[in-house]
Amino acid sequence: MNENLASCEDIDGEPGDEQKGRQRSTIAFPYTDFDGASQVVTAIHGNVGHGACSLPQLAAWLNSSVKSSSFRTLISAARLFGLVESDNSDSYRLTELGARIVDPTQAKAAQAESFLRVPLFAALFDKYQIGVVPPSAALEREIISLGVSEKQKARARQVFESSAQQTGFRAHGANRLVRPAIVVPPASAGPQSNAVSAGNGEQSNSGGGGGGGNVTLDLDPLLIALLQKIPPQGQAWPRERRVRWFRTFAMNVSEVYDNESDPVEMNIS
Repeated sequence: MNENLASCEDIDGEPGDEQKGRQRSTIAFPYTDFDGASQVVTAIHGNVGHGACSLPQLAAWLNSSVKSSSFRTLISAARLFGLVESDNSDSYRLTELGARIVDPTQAKAAQAESFLRVPLFAALFDKYQIGVVPPSAALEREIISLGVSEKQKARARQVFESSAQQTGFRAHGANRLVRPAIVVPPASAGPQSNAVSAGNGEQSNSGGGGGGGNVTLDLDPLLIALLQKIPPQGQAWPRERRVRWFRTFAMNVSEVYDNESDPVEMNIS
């Protein structure tokens, strides 16, 4: 079983639940939302920076105790969001993603990435990023179909909705899931700063020519940043990641070019 899933289920479960026939979820989701998990990041960063701390230290910084179920819920959620890691059960530190969360210049992008680290949230985003999110009852039925137990459907939905709000995915309405647009500033202030190498996707200040195939593109920096994520020729680009990239690119093209009165809907599958 997925380590994070096991820890999520064990937090609020009672001894003997399996013997009692309690239904268990088969897809991982946190029992607290993104803001709750972020408390762990703030506590670690505020006291040891990128260093490691013990579980008792972390509990004290969060005004809790190691044996508290609410404390274990926070730790499990922080791990599931990809924000903290441990070498053993008593030592925790920030992940690379967690370190980006506390960096104001990277926080917005890191929060969006963190939201999609949760298997349930990623599955719901993939399903509803095109179109609208259904009302609560229908959404809970979908959540059950993805592997959440019947008894946990309401909690899973509530945590999903609040986390989506906190990480910017509901900025365009409660019934829309739109990945936040991240504007990446150009590498230099010169007129050629948005040049992209057609050969490997790297930014270049050269106007083209030669064997590198450099082409200057007068595009929004957001689109330039997405083009730079295309793997070099010859490197594997799995279908799932490729489809997600095309969906994200199409969404951001709409952000840049569409009129609010006449949006262009694209179905990429």
